[in-house]
Amino acid sequence: MESAENAVAGGADRLEVCSSLQLGGLTPSVGFVSVLRDKFPDIPLYCMIRQRGGNFVYRDDEMCAHTEDVEWLKRAGATGFVFGALTSTGALDRTACQSVIETARPLPVTFHRAIDVAIDWKNCLEEAIEVGFKAVLTSGQEPTALDGVYIIREMQEVYKHKIDILAGCGVNSSNVANLVDWTKCHWYHASAAVPKKNVSMNKVSMGKQDNQPIRVTSLEEVKMLKETLAPS
Repeated sequence: MESAENAVAGGADRLEVCSSLQLGGLTPSVGFVSVLRDKFPDIPLYCMIRQRGGNFVYRDDEMCAHTEDVEWLKRAGATGFVFGALTSTGALDRTACQSVIETARPLPVTFHRAIDVAIDWKNCLEEAIEVGFKAVLTSGQEPTALDGVYIIREMQEVYKHKIDILAGCGVNSSNVANLVDWTKCHWYHASAAVPKKNVSMNKVSMGKQDNQPIRVTSLEEVKMLKETLAPS
């Protein structure tokens, strides 16, 4: 909640809402999205649809859970969704993706960084456009957007009139100007997170990652990002 407050106060245009950021983001709770919608009635909320960490190859029962989550999160006030599914051979899973897109209608769905582990990103992106995704979030098949700048630029040059390209992963106020210059993208995705100070930790860990430093979105970092992207 603190991260959401800081992001909105810093000027973020929309929020990607998820749980377990340390796992790359998982589906948020209905209660959390409902409270966010009440708190920020005008901010777009795009909810991650991802049951678990790991690969993007989903079983039928996992997909049933995904579409059920979409239904409940629509009722809670979601503005859109973020989802991606691949086959075991690394191609876009059309059946899985279409099921989420159809359930989400009329709300838009962004294809997330599953494209960064697809076997052929061009075919994957073209199929994503065909099945109805409105945007794609990518680091250009590299660990960070800065590393993947050449692929992101090609995506933007070739597909910008068919789908929105969102550059993400490792984006911050010190590199976003270069990313704008090199990729020409109009959207940038960042956690803007910094370690939270003076936070007591449990004496006994509740899980392998439970006692890691807590990170929270920095209002100042969001402001600097926004000022660089849209100077007043």
